[in-house]
Amino acid sequence: MDQDNSELIQFLGEKFDNIDSCFNNLNSQFSDLQKSVDAYAKKADTYF
Repeated sequence: MDQDNSELIQFLGEKFDNIDSCFNNLNSQFSDLQKSVDAYAKKADTYF
């Protein structure tokens, strides 16, 4: 039974590490998008 629990814990740990990696990547992409939108907003302000 202990072996089954350790395998489950290891499996879930790997899955959560993968999820953390995906969130970090998503956060990075969102940050890039936010910077781009801010840059275009500044350019639009110069026209109006």
